[in-house]
Amino acid sequence: MGFRMQVDHQCATVFLEGRLAFGSYPDFRAATMSALDLPEVQVIHLDMSALDYMDSSALGMILHFKQKADLAKKTLAIIRPSPQVATVLKVVNFDRLISILP
Repeated sequence: MGFRMQVDHQCATVFLEGRLAFGSYPDFRAATMSALDLPEVQVIHLDMSALDYMDSSALGMILHFKQKADLAKKTLAIIRPSPQVATVLKVVNFDRLISILP
């Protein structure tokens, strides 16, 4: 699992690469919390264009992070999900919980 972050004005994009599963939680948490802790950031995007796989624990990690973003009054969106990930997100109706942008 690979993570990197890019900040552009008030938007932080966390790029997720490879596989997002239970064992990825410490790295996922570190990457997302570093974006959340930046006071100038108001919007956080999770870029999933290079994400090959995600399991049910990954969905839970994202929901947990969304709760933290909501408490911090920051907007969270998933952007550019890979075809495999888009299928998973669609099957579980994740778009009802988090904005998913192409």
